[in-house]
Amino acid sequence: MTTSASMYHSGTGVQSPHCIHAIGIGRTGMAYIEALLRTGEIEDLLDDPRATFAAMVVDIGDQDMGVVSDYAHSFKKRLESRGIPADRFNYQAIALPVPPKDEFFEGMNRTREYLKLEYPRYYWNPNFESYVPHKYQLPAAGSHFPRAVAKGIYANAYYAGERPLDHALRQFVAQVEKAALPSMVLVAFGMAGGTGSGMVVDLARHLSNVKLGRRIPVIGVGQLSHSGDPAEYYNNATQYTTMNDLDCMLDDDKNAGVTAVWGDLYRSPFTGGFFVVNPEQSWQRLTAYTTTGEKEVRQNFKQMVTNRFVADSFMRFAVLENGRVLFRALRPAGFTGAPHETVSAKARNWTLFDPAKLTHPGVQVLPGEAGSKWDAVIAQWIDFVPKYSGLKDGFKTDYAEIHVHASRDMNPEFLSKAFNEVVTKNYLLDSESTVQLYNHEFFDTLTAYADIILPGVAKTDLIGFWESQKVYDKMDWESKLNEHAWLIDIGPMLSEPAIRFEGMAGECIWGCACWVVVPYDQLRGDKLPPPNRKVIMEEGIAAMTKTVVKTPGGDAKKLAKAHA
Repeated sequence: MTTSASMYHSGTGVQSPHCIHAIGIGRTGMAYIEALLRTGEIEDLLDDPRATFAAMVVDIGDQDMGVVSDYAHSFKKRLESRGIPADRFNYQAIALPVPPKDEFFEGMNRTREYLKLEYPRYYWNPNFESYVPHKYQLPAAGSHFPRAVAKGIYANAYYAGERPLDHALRQFVAQVEKAALPSMVLVAFGMAGGTGSGMVVDLARHLSNVKLGRRIPVIGVGQLSHSGDPAEYYNNATQYTTMNDLDCMLDDDKNAGVTAVWGDLYRSPFTGGFFVVNPEQSWQRLTAYTTTGEKEVRQNFKQMVTNRFVADSFMRFAVLENGRVLFRALRPAGFTGAPHETVSAKARNWTLFDPAKLTHPGVQVLPGEAGSKWDAVIAQWIDFVPKYSGLKDGFKTDYAEIHVHASRDMNPEFLSKAFNEVVTKNYLLDSESTVQLYNHEFFDTLTAYADIILPGVAKTDLIGFWESQKVYDKMDWESKLNEHAWLIDIGPMLSEPAIRFEGMAGECIWGCACWVVVPYDQLRGDKLPPPNRKVIMEEGIAAMTKTVVKTPGGDAKKLAKAHA
C-alpha cells in the first residue's frame, strides 16, 4: 500500500515535494532569482512531470538584467540536455522604462480610476492629487528611485496602456497553476532599495489577493542593508518606512486596523510568512580580506560577492528536499501549519534568516595551511554571530533552526555543537525552547557557514529599524512623502501621525480625514510588543480555550445511567 503525500503532512506523515516559484524585484531581488537558477535542485525537481517553475524579475531599466537572463537561457539548455520539456519552465524579465514626465504624471492623476478597477466601492476622493509632487524630476534608469516614484512607475505598467505588468503576473500565475504539486512563491527584494521596496507592496498584493486568491503560500524575502552598502542605502529612511509597511501587513492586529478602513484587499499578501535576511556577517567576513588594488573596484567586488553569497545561501535552503525544509521552517512561525494548529505571533511574525559565514577562500587562512589554524578562525567567527546578527541585545525566542554547511574535513560535529551553544545562550528562552540542528556537506572544501533561522522577531528587535528611523526623522515633509509606498495612493502617509485622529497613524497627504486604525506609538516603537512570541502565543491559546466546551462531570456510573 502506498501512502499519499500531504501538503501539511499532518494526516499522512508524508510531506509532498513542493514547486518553488520566485519573483525578484530590483537589483537585490534579481540576485535571488539568479541564485535559484544556479541551483541544480530546481532542475532536478522539474524532472518530475507534475512540477513547473515560474521565475520573473522586475526592475526599472534592463541595466542589471543581463546576468540573470543569461542564467535563465543556460537553464533552458540544461533542461533540454536532460530531455525535460521546456514548457515546465517560464522566465520573464520585465524592464520598465522611465516614462516621460508628462506620461508619468498623467498616470498619477488617473490613480482614482485605477483603484476603482479593483475596488467597486472605492471612495472617489475629491481632494485627490498626485502622491508624487509634480515638480519632481524623474531620474534615469539605473539611478536610485524613491519608493513613491517606483510605486508610480509600477502602477502605470500594471494599469495603463497595454498593461505589461498585469499580463506578466497573469502569465506567472498560469505557470504556477499548471503544477500538479503544491507550490510556494518567493518574492525577494531589498528593504533599503526604493525600486524593490516601492513596488513589492503592490506586486505582492496583486499576486496574493487578486491573481492567486490566497490559495498558495506567498513568502516575502526582504534583505536588510549592510555596513558595506553605499551611504545612501545603509540604514536609510527607505528601510524604515518599508519596515513599517511590513509591520502593518504581518501583525494581524495592525493589519486588521488597516483592512477595517480600507478593505479586505489590503490583507497581508505574505500568506506564507516573511523572512528578513541579514547580510552583515557575510559582509564582515569578506571584509577581512585584502587592501590591495583599487579601492572602488575592490568595494564593488566585495558588495557583489556578499549579495551573491547571501542570495545563494537562502536559495540553497529554499530548495532543500524540494522545498520541504522551507515549508517546515515556516511552521513554527504559524504560516504553513494546518489552519486548526495555527496561532499567530502578531507583532513578532518576522523570521530572521542569518547566513553566518565562517570562512572564505583566501581570507585569513590559505589552502594547505594547518587544520588548527582553520579551527581557530572558525571558532572566532562563530563567536561573532551575536555581534553581526542585526538583532538588539535582549532578543529571545523559543525556537531556532541551524543549518551547518561545511566539508567533512571541517569537523561538522564541532561546528554544530559550537553554534548550538552560541544560539542557545544568546537567543533562546531558558525553558521550553527547541533547537533543530542539521548538517549539510558543502561542495567547497574552503567554505563553511551556517544558516540561523529565528522566528518571533519584531521590527523593533532589529538594530536597522532604529538607525533608519533616525535618518527618516531628519528629513523634510516632502522627502518623507517620497519614501512611502503602501497606502499612499489612497491618502495615508503611514509613518506619520494621523492629523485628525489623535494617537493613530497615517497622516492624510491631502489634508482630509484619511487615517489608519493603528496606534502611532506602536508604529514608531515607542510602545514595544510583548517581550517574546511565547507570551503572545500563550495569550492567543488562552483566548481560544475560552470557547472550549467542558467535558460533562460525574462518575462513570452516573454517566452510564444517564445514557441508559
